[in-house]
Amino acid sequence: MCDQSTADAGQSASDRYFFPDLIVAAHLIRLSWPDGARYASSTSLADLIDRHVSSAAARRHTPEPDGRMPIAWDAPEDPAECAAVLVAADSLLGHEERDDAGMTDRVRPLAASAFSRNPANIGASLRRMDVSPAMARALLCHTQGFYRAGGHRHVRQRLPSRQSRFRIEHVPALLPQEWLSAHFDDLLSHWAHHTDWKVRHLRRVSALKLAEMSGGGTWPDCAKTLRIPWHTAQQSLKVIRQELNARDLWSDFERSVESVASQLDWGTDRVHYGRRRELLSCWQVPAGDWAELCRDLEQFGQGATSPTRDTATVLIWTHVTQGDHLHSPMLGALRASGCSTQRLVASINQLRTPANRKGGKRELLRRLETYSAVLATACDQRTDTAAIATTLSTPAGTNEAGRMLGPVVRALTGASL
Repeated sequence: MCDQSTADAGQSASDRYFFPDLIVAAHLIRLSWPDGARYASSTSLADLIDRHVSSAAARRHTPEPDGRMPIAWDAPEDPAECAAVLVAADSLLGHEERDDAGMTDRVRPLAASAFSRNPANIGASLRRMDVSPAMARALLCHTQGFYRAGGHRHVRQRLPSRQSRFRIEHVPALLPQEWLSAHFDDLLSHWAHHTDWKVRHLRRVSALKLAEMSGGGTWPDCAKTLRIPWHTAQQSLKVIRQELNARDLWSDFERSVESVASQLDWGTDRVHYGRRRELLSCWQVPAGDWAELCRDLEQFGQGATSPTRDTATVLIWTHVTQGDHLHSPMLGALRASGCSTQRLVASINQLRTPANRKGGKRELLRRLETYSAVLATACDQRTDTAAIATTLSTPAGTNEAGRMLGPVVRALTGASL
């Protein structure tokens, strides 16, 4: 026979959280009644719960002799009524092990009803309880595609909104174009007159949703982790909410993002975008590499929009991190120092404009993309992380970075390896 310590160590998560989950489920049955009547297994049990709820509602407006007002979550005093509530609560919980999705489907409608009928502090108190992750997810407030935690800030706000194999570090700041094409065609087919500008907002909001799924927290928390400025994330959410509400496309959006999440769950080649963002936070294209990248190309001149080393740095960062070029470290540093970003942004836009992708500019873009791919691979190789961090995270390391990628540049320009 095993001793008590062994038995305790083998206690399942369902055993540990059974009573806390049961208590929350019982309150949800009471506070949302009669919405949860289907969880009462007989008419007699339903009558007992109905009797309790009716008497509790009447007492709630009648002060106790000591002047105390009965609170909404007072337990039934009658044993039969209490038993009826507990039986219904047990039915609400279900009996399948690790039934995360099932519990969410059962609990969330009752939670939404209960919280809408009662003071905000009731929902906040229930969400702060030490319940199972499945119950905690089901209690999160769901509004227009995103969850928000209520009440005071606490650890439950960081709970991922689904069980995910991928982590928030695997989420880029903008949904890659290939992910959009693979998973959002159905949504976009119902979204008439969508523009590139609106689709860019969609890519950003989708990334925020993936971050919420895998890392938890509110959308400002997710935006901070992905290094998306708060006002930018807010604007994207505003645009997408207007568009999806107008066309009743929220369910299509959630299905599309869930499809991306499932692909990430089972993928074996997830990209650690968090590491890439960190390693390239202070990186700049080495001067020697920039000279080699421009070798044998027609001169771009010295105009305000001519490609520069800074232009290349931003475009490479954008490709490697799948981020928004406007939020690149290079442009961020210019803003922080009070310098104008107009010239650099204009240079980037000129090079990226489809009509200008010809001749030397087209060849430069090709070289930058290949250079970016090699740099991305270097960032992803765990064995080289320490060396890359040293060479790429400080301006003093750019010469070493040039030696690491120099052969690639020479190959691109036709020189010997």
